[in-house]
Amino acid sequence: MLPLARLRSFGTDESGGILVFWGVALVVILGLAAVVVDSGRLVSTQSELQSYADSVALAAAAELDGRADALTRAQTAASTLITDSQTFGAGGSALTGEQISLTYYRIDANGGFSRDPGLVTTNPYNARYVSANLAERTVSLPFSAAMAAVGGSAEVDDTVAASAVASFSVDACDVTPIAMCLPSLDFSAEASIGSSLSLRTAASAELMLPGDMIAVDTLSGLLDGLEVCAGLLGNALNACLIAAQEPPSACGGGGGLSIAANVDGNDLLDAVNARFGEFQGLVAGLAGNSDFPVAPGLLDGLLAPAGLCLPNPLSAGEDRSLPLDDCFASGTCAIQGSGSWSAGRTAYVAAHYDGTDPFPEAETRFEFYQAEVAAGIGPARPAPNPIGSLIGTVTSTVLPQLCVPETEADETRRLMVVAGIDCSVLLANGNTPPVREYFEVFVLGPARDGVLNVEISACLGGGCGTGALDTEILDVVRLVE
Repeated sequence: MLPLARLRSFGTDESGGILVFWGVALVVILGLAAVVVDSGRLVSTQSELQSYADSVALAAAAELDGRADALTRAQTAASTLITDSQTFGAGGSALTGEQISLTYYRIDANGGFSRDPGLVTTNPYNARYVSANLAERTVSLPFSAAMAAVGGSAEVDDTVAASAVASFSVDACDVTPIAMCLPSLDFSAEASIGSSLSLRTAASAELMLPGDMIAVDTLSGLLDGLEVCAGLLGNALNACLIAAQEPPSACGGGGGLSIAANVDGNDLLDAVNARFGEFQGLVAGLAGNSDFPVAPGLLDGLLAPAGLCLPNPLSAGEDRSLPLDDCFASGTCAIQGSGSWSAGRTAYVAAHYDGTDPFPEAETRFEFYQAEVAAGIGPARPAPNPIGSLIGTVTSTVLPQLCVPETEADETRRLMVVAGIDCSVLLANGNTPPVREYFEVFVLGPARDGVLNVEISACLGGGCGTGALDTEILDVVRLVE
């Protein structure tokens, strides 16, 4: 065939034409495959870094309990507790605490988290959030780099980074709806068991000072088991729950407590005094209700000649409350005592036990009270003569004219679990700062003149246990971002 004819034949021959399309498609497919492979490396590395940042943030946040060494412990936890690895990169590499930076934040005005630089803190008492930031890491993307070089396009971004924010909070369920400003920033209930507190009612939520206490709201829709409170609302509901033994109310505390603005100081103290049989104000209607028994007390009655236990109301100026720490009498302490009540104990024993201590083994006032109840609770027994002998096992060391009316209440009626908050920074919108710790207190006697005196009987949560009221306290660590 002549050359010209061959050219004409080639020009009209369609066999093999599909190879052109395959050639073009192959380039595209290989390019997409390269992008997929490199993108997968980026996504995988990003996921590894984010998982590591999340774990470090949670480990560090778990230490933000408001103690003086909280930040030191948080840094140690971030550096030593969490390890991971980066699969892709310069042959893969370990991820360690030295490659991550921690930034601590206090709560914002609404009780939440904000990256406002003004909220960054180095104060271990105020730090409630921690941001864990992992510096940028380079991931090898050979295919994308080769395609960029061939096509003359801009360099591919081969860096990834990660950050996470976690928070620490203390939550509790079924506790007395009372919050109190901690006496000091470094207060620890664990280190203060046996010490007494002299608490005042706060003038307002905006003016709370150390040692002030205030009622907080609970959610009536979550009540369970205390039917007498279930139909109440507002201030009546809160007073009812304060007067209750173990109020079955909502769980909370981590995000800040809502102040019960309609429960004033008198209402709060009246509710507490219901535990002593004083039903006044908002709790007047609870008198005689079996859900609100009066706490037993060894000094609550007089033994009549016929052997009957008769009511023994307080005479003017008389106070049968257990004493505060001695430093209150000397004026060397204002809110929290030292735990020493030896002088007060001597005076109490002299006034009510004829000078002989019937329970020398009892160290705290709560232990002393428990011993009183164990020795004397129950109906009075007939005495052989008008002055008789005291019921129970203590017959020779206790004034014989005193007795205990029959009651089924137990000594835990004088215990309350309160929320301890740091009032150095108060929040907007009627909220308090998140609870630093819950602890159990033993009420020394009825509140008088706006003051309630208590003894710290147990720390709660962490390694402290649940106290005599078996209260569940939860240390909650959660991711915020």
